[in-house]
Amino acid sequence: MKTRAQYIHELFAHEPDGLRAIRSAMTNPDDQISVPPEDGRLLQLLVSMIGAKKIVEIGTLGGYSSTWMSRALPDDGVIYTLEHEPRRANIAEEHFKKYAAGQHIEVIRGRALDNLPDLSSKGPFDLIFIDADKINYANYLDWAEVNVRRGGLIVGDNTFLFNAVLDNQTTDRVRETALAAMQDFNTRLANPEKYLSMMLDTGQGMTVAKKL
Repeated sequence: MKTRAQYIHELFAHEPDGLRAIRSAMTNPDDQISVPPEDGRLLQLLVSMIGAKKIVEIGTLGGYSSTWMSRALPDDGVIYTLEHEPRRANIAEEHFKKYAAGQHIEVIRGRALDNLPDLSSKGPFDLIFIDADKINYANYLDWAEVNVRRGGLIVGDNTFLFNAVLDNQTTDRVRETALAAMQDFNTRLANPEKYLSMMLDTGQGMTVAKKL
């Protein structure tokens, strides 16, 4: 019997060749952490539903999620994607040349918390996607809350934090500081006075919040 995840994957997560090539190219064990195809399709859907033109992505990796989102952008749309690790930034730029030609995707290199203040001048933004180091999720949210437009979306990936948030317990791969940051992130986005939001039961959890 198929699982729910298998049914969704087979029916909805049709992965174009270019996106499959990006995911397949990330052979380093440390790089095999891109969102799955169904989450990429969800991001594409969200971009399309709100008519997003300006997107910030914190955490580029190989450019997989950026490429999914870029396929829903209008001709004048742009994605600013921030990546700390030079090796990954180089890989992503090559992928964008091959598989997102004609799309406006700008890789911003360096520590996100150092670069975000300069990026503020290009806002407000329609969608901010956070998929980077978990210990700084609350700090990224501080910036996102100010720089996303009213009616725009803040989206965070891995918000179950490998299930650590469910039992409020650290694990071998989750430090106390990361757990506290993710709990703060989810709690703040659950505030009905500021957001219309929901945490989606994807494989690792995805929190989606519309700024009121």
